[in-house]
Parts: sequence; C-alpha cells; structure tokens
Amino acid sequence: MAGERVRERRRASGWSQGELAAASGVSRQSVAAIEAGKQVPSVTAALGLAAALGCAVEELFAPSGSEASCPVLAGTEAPLMGAPLVVARVGSTQVWAPLAEPDASGFCLADAVWTPEGPQLLDGASGDGFVVAGCEPALGMAAAAAPGRGAGRLVVVHASSGRSLAALDGGRVHAAVVHGPAGGLPPVPEGVARWELARWPVGLAYGGAMPVLGEVGSGRVPVAHRDPQAASEQAFHRALAAAGAQDRVVGPVASGHLASARMTAAGQVAAGVTTAAAASAAGLDFTAWEEHVVQLWVDRRFVEHPGMSTLLQVWCSPRVSSQLRRLGGYALAGAGQEVK
Repeated sequence: MAGERVRERRRASGWSQGELAAASGVSRQSVAAIEAGKQVPSVTAALGLAAALGCAVEELFAPSGSEASCPVLAGTEAPLMGAPLVVARVGSTQVWAPLAEPDASGFCLADAVWTPEGPQLLDGASGDGFVVAGCEPALGMAAAAAPGRGAGRLVVVHASSGRSLAALDGGRVHAAVVHGPAGGLPPVPEGVARWELARWPVGLAYGGAMPVLGEVGSGRVPVAHRDPQAASEQAFHRALAAAGAQDRVVGPVASGHLASARMTAAGQVAAGVTTAAAASAAGLDFTAWEEHVVQLWVDRRFVEHPGMSTLLQVWCSPRVSSQLRRLGGYALAGAGQEVK
C-alpha cells in the first residue's frame, strides 16, 4: 500500500514522522494518517513527500495491481472541507463518495471526512460493505435495515442510471440499479448478472392542475428534471416528443427522484420529473408516462459477496416490501428473481 511505501522509505532515511513532516511541508498528523492508510494525500502533499524522500511521486502513490484510490463516481468533485463521506472497498479499490441526502436533523453516520489531504477515516470506520449506485429512492431504506458494520453493510450512492452503469463498468461499485421501459434497458455488459427489484411508473409530479406539456416544453413552466444520463429524463423527452412539444425545458436539475418531488412540493417549480412513489411521499399528484423495469446489475465477481445476499434479503423482507406497497407505485411481483 502507498502508506507502507512512505513508512519504509522514511525509516530507510532514518527519519521520524516529525522529521519527514518538517522536510516535506506536511503536518506530522497527516504523515501518520497517510502511513496508516487513513488519509489520501493531496497533490501538494504527495509532491512534498516524494521530494523529501528523494523519489518520484509514482513510486510512492501510483496504484499497483492490488490497490487503487478513486471516487465512486466519475466526475465527483471535491466536497467542502469537513464534509461527511462514505468509504468502502470494491475488490482491491478503495472508493469514496459524499454522503447524500442526510436526515432532517442534519446528522448522518460517516466513514470519513474531507480534508485538504483528501478523505480521512474516522475512528471505528472499517471500509467494509457492498457498494451499490442507483436512483432507486428505497435503496436508503434497505441500507437502514441492513447491518451497520461488516461485509453485509450496504453503501448506497445515489446517482442516475447512466452514471451508475459507468461506475459499474469502471469497477468503482459492486452493483448498479438500472431502470427503463421493458425491452428498452441498456445493453447488458459481459460479466454482469441481473436481478429484478420492482416495476414503477415515471412521470410528472405536480400540485394542483397538471401543467400542459406544450408549456413545459416551451420553457414557460419551470420543472425539476434530471441529468441527461437519467432514465427518467430520457422518458421525459420521449413524452415531450410524443406530445409534439418543443424541447426547451427550463428548471433546476434535481439530484434524484425524491429531490425533484421535494422541490415541487416546496413550490420551487411547478412540476418535477420523478416516480409515482416519490410524488405520493411528497403529497403531490402524478401523471405517468412510462412503466419502468427496475433491475440490480451486479459484477459477477461479487455475486457471492455477503452484501449481495443481504441486499436481496432485505429488499424482499416483509419490513421493506410492506412499506414499499404502502407508499404505492411499486409492483413487486418479480422482486428478487434473477433475470436470465
């Protein structure tokens, strides 16, 4: 590991951690955290350490065949200082992502916080778990019902179907939740196994009168919509085309289905692209465009991962399935079945 390489070179130079810190311009606490594998150095810190130890940065920090360090999602920007993060290991790769949508109190259990040197693990954080990315709002419910520690922990990263698939293809998550019309899902990559989770409609949530799609498409009515890689956003544009409407939509890009519904309920926009269940949870009316199949796509290397069985068991448990039915908008007849 990179931390071990730093420690070995420091000891070979006959330096203490404090002496290396003084020579490299990095704090002694950061040197200790880097050597322990609890902190990823910033570019400046990595350059300083390499210069002090008389070697190239790549010799210290370039990932070998058995290790790497990268964010869960491509394009993830550095969060604010002190921001809470989740950290886990996918195969030999350590990944991190900002915690999404904390509860109303603002408190959430994190594995690490963002520092000038990168993620710094908090005491007691192990980095175990099964990492799954997707825009299924109930993933958070499943994670709450799963064990809080160990390999069965569920680490949920909220992202669109397109971004989730990119993370799966890049080996940055164990699994991705993908949805789309029956027969209209993306091509299945080699080495991926699939399980059905649910079926639900995507459409437009609103309070009061339903906006006319022609006015939405012309930009006269602002709506909360999704990023271009989101399956629900693609359904939105198909609905506009089917109605013969323009495609000049205005409004904020929501981070997920729940965020879109909340923006609408708060009166920030006239309507939001979301799911029936998210609209119901926000007390909104809803008009569906398409019914989507929701599937769990798993890298076959991790099918036997303890977190995989945990996810399916929790998803199909009476505790979770009964709450999904109570929310409405969920068809669970095929939930938990592998798709051949």
